[in-house]
Amino acid sequence: MPKETPGLIFPLEFTDENAGYKLADLKETVRFNLKNIILTNPGERVMIPDFGVGIRQALFEFSTADLSADMIGLIQEQISFYAPYVTILDVFAKPISEQKIFVSLQYEIDFAQIVDTLDLEISNI
Repeated sequence: MPKETPGLIFPLEFTDENAGYKLADLKETVRFNLKNIILTNPGERVMIPDFGVGIRQALFEFSTADLSADMIGLIQEQISFYAPYVTILDVFAKPISEQKIFVSLQYEIDFAQIVDTLDLEISNI
């Protein structure tokens, strides 16, 4: 199994170790990356206009089975392109009210054989 390379924790936390910043482990880093892919709106990221699912935009759509399928498809597409080191095992996305969407993503970090679940409740507030 490859050695896990730590990343930075955001927001940055200062410490006397590791060049002055607190470091995250691989699992935390991947969760952070996946959360950013799901929550970022297309066009929001400088120099990468196609990056992001823009899940909050779905809060302003009528709740239908097609909307859930579209969100799931977009999540799968974005993660396979921007996080190819992750295999999606299961994804669930559904509006739970007029102001909230619930997303559950079960995934595996391929090279480390780590399985994890990311649950997000996204609101327009």
